[in-house]
Amino acid sequence: MLSVQHSLFVRWSLALLLSFFVLMDICSLQPEGEELNGFAAWNDARLVDGDSRCSGRLEMKNQSQWRTLIFSNRDEEDNVWYGEVACRQMGCGSAVTITQIEHKTDQPTWEMNFSCEGTDSTLKECRKPIRQRYTEEMFNSTYILQVVCSESVRLFTISRHCSGIVEVKSDQGWVSVCEEGFDSETKKLFCRELGCGNPGQFWGSPVKREGTAVTKQFQCKGNESHLEDCVSSVRRNCKPVAGLQCSQGNAMRLVGGETPCRGILEGQHNAEWRPLTSPWYSHEVGYPNVCEKIGCGNLISLSDNQLPNYHPMWMVTRTCYDDSSFCTSWDGLHSNSNVAVSCTEGVRLVDGSNRCSGKLEVKSGQSWRPVCESFLTAETVFVTCRGLECGFPHEYFGQRDPGSFAENTDFTMIPIFNCSGTEKHLKDCPSTVINATAEVMGSCFEARIKCKGHPPSPSIMFYTGHGSKSRSPLKVFQGHGFAVSCSRNSPYSILSFRLTLADQSVQIQSPVDQEAIFIFPAAEKTHQGVYRCEYNLKASPDVFSEPAYVSISVQENNNLRLVNEESRCAGRLELEHQKEWRPVSHRHSWSLKEAAVVCRQLGCGSVFSTRTVEESPELQPRWRFYSDCDGSESALMSCGMVRKWPSSSTVEVFCSDILLQPDISFFSIMSDEADNKSQTAVLYKGYSFTFTCSVKPQYPGGYFSLIFNQTKSITKPASNHSAHFMFPAADKANQGNYSCVYHNFIFNSNFSSESQTFSVTLEDESINVILDDGVLREDDSKPCAGKVLVSFEDEMMLLSAETTVWNLKHASVVCRQLGCGSAVATKEIKLPHKKLMARFFSDCDGSESALLDCGTVLPWYSSSAVEVVCTGH
Repeated sequence: MLSVQHSLFVRWSLALLLSFFVLMDICSLQPEGEELNGFAAWNDARLVDGDSRCSGRLEMKNQSQWRTLIFSNRDEEDNVWYGEVACRQMGCGSAVTITQIEHKTDQPTWEMNFSCEGTDSTLKECRKPIRQRYTEEMFNSTYILQVVCSESVRLFTISRHCSGIVEVKSDQGWVSVCEEGFDSETKKLFCRELGCGNPGQFWGSPVKREGTAVTKQFQCKGNESHLEDCVSSVRRNCKPVAGLQCSQGNAMRLVGGETPCRGILEGQHNAEWRPLTSPWYSHEVGYPNVCEKIGCGNLISLSDNQLPNYHPMWMVTRTCYDDSSFCTSWDGLHSNSNVAVSCTEGVRLVDGSNRCSGKLEVKSGQSWRPVCESFLTAETVFVTCRGLECGFPHEYFGQRDPGSFAENTDFTMIPIFNCSGTEKHLKDCPSTVINATAEVMGSCFEARIKCKGHPPSPSIMFYTGHGSKSRSPLKVFQGHGFAVSCSRNSPYSILSFRLTLADQSVQIQSPVDQEAIFIFPAAEKTHQGVYRCEYNLKASPDVFSEPAYVSISVQENNNLRLVNEESRCAGRLELEHQKEWRPVSHRHSWSLKEAAVVCRQLGCGSVFSTRTVEESPELQPRWRFYSDCDGSESALMSCGMVRKWPSSSTVEVFCSDILLQPDISFFSIMSDEADNKSQTAVLYKGYSFTFTCSVKPQYPGGYFSLIFNQTKSITKPASNHSAHFMFPAADKANQGNYSCVYHNFIFNSNFSSESQTFSVTLEDESINVILDDGVLREDDSKPCAGKVLVSFEDEMMLLSAETTVWNLKHASVVCRQLGCGSAVATKEIKLPHKKLMARFFSDCDGSESALLDCGTVLPWYSSSAVEVVCTGH
């Protein structure tokens, strides 16, 4: 064993000696294109703008000028060797941190095109060529190095950062450390002060160092921050520590955020800090437990940030994704994306189903301590969920866990938070601590919290006059009143409740005793659908709770009928209840108010009269009606109740709409395709038209009134339940709205019923008859003499003279229709050959206003045409 240690010691010693005999060639440092001359030994490099001479920006001196060193367009993972050599040249310890900072000033600089191997004593001894991996077109940024060195300890590094010969600074310079006293706690302190990880392999000297050589012996307790805080003494006859290897100890941090637990994720590898980037083959970044690694709470979010340019970064290697712990195998590269992380600070939830549920813990020093549920308030839970960016509390409770309190001897104080509910984070709340006595600890339960993005859903209830329900499907009869109740027993102040139907109809109410009641006086078909109830809190008015739903079906209210052979709006009242139809009776409560509700429910207009009728001397099964109606309701059972009752009397009701609604139809020879379904038509000037009023057989007799524009009327008696109203020639005075009203005297009273409205418009001119004299007029005026052309299937054709019915009275109709006065003459015009023309068939007496209103045409081959001459122009 001693021979192995002796061999290692000799190897380290030889390597150290070689580092002092490197050739002192001129360093390949170029000042902006000029060749660099020799440096002044030991005075040609420095660290500036740092906290001490052992930290700052790296500068070098050439030609009596100090300038910052810069380098461009490279991906150099060995920047640590620049730091190691610079620290050695400054008389400092090892390089603790190296940071690349983008160069953005216009001050003169020296461009660095050399690389160090770590064995060099000064920067000018470095002669290793720099590795150029990327082109200038891709990366056009330049960087400077910020170096922080240890001041009193170092590992004289040969080939690996955080590994080398152990030395400490003393009045006699850098000296060795005694193996005696260099225990595990001292090794940890030594590695930690160098920014490295845990101590690993260790080499001691095989022999004591005798004579005048100075070594230093330490006695550390383990709670010191620096090695120089330990008790130490100078020794000249001890076995020196030959070498120590610390782990790389890849550290992480978040920078550029509002708190130390938010920002861009940076990692330290080989003493150099760089942002971390995601690998190209992974859409999600593989950084497990990143918040825990940097001493923060729960992970809130983790995302990639795209940057405009490429920058030096560390990338997690592919093999790390199979490792449950955080990966420390990083590759250097240039990338245009980094990782943004947001963690909670000083508070976390653990052992839950997700990051927003679990046991509540707060940070105390470097430890996480559970919170006692008995001291937890609703406001504190509210602020906790908000600070964790988990939304709102859904539940919180205490759970017995002896390991958290009763058996935790380190837990000497219990934190108590006094939040008002307005704080952004739990750390913003006033807090106190109390002694964790045995009595207190015995009554403590660990606080467990479950948060969600929205407050918990409310309770929703559906009410009708016949009871309440909370589960779908719910039914209400058309016309019946109903109500929807929204409530929530919450420890927080509710601002309002919101009820929504089909994402359209919205009602908002302020709560009364944490409840809002939405009343609907009469159910209609538009009230059918799924209702959603939500609420918002005064502390967060922009966020509504999770919804509660209820589905409401509005059914036809056909549980009433008036029994009469002639009309559904008059007769004996019958009602269906408990799936049984019975006549309705009463003792004292029936009046015109209840009868008005019956007429309204049946859609029979207003009430005309009502009466009680004794039907038989014997008692019969009836429904006895119990009323609470004021006459304005839409359904009888919404304001009353019925019970089985034997009675000899029934109720009769007579409504205003006893008569059936009449129909109105329109006819014109020019509008034989009138849209009677949509109740619209077009009149043509001069043509006759007819309205017909009719009604289905119900009562004999009666009469119809044709109402025009609600002011004028024409009355005719009903014949076979109909009447016809004919107009000989349409003009502007005839366009407007028409309706039929049917009148009849029944039940010793006059009743009437009105039809739907029929609307007609007038077409001022008809082009189905024209006169053609062969002259083309620029003013587009119509001639009053010439050959007659008539319309047939949308085509104008000459009127044939080969007819036996044509005479001057027909010519008069043409002149009248065209507004050309009276007819002067009409004659036959011979044509050179036969052609297809219109043959005229007549039923005219000469008094008509339009030719085709009293006649019609068919195609016919003829060689003569009709000419008409009128008195007009």
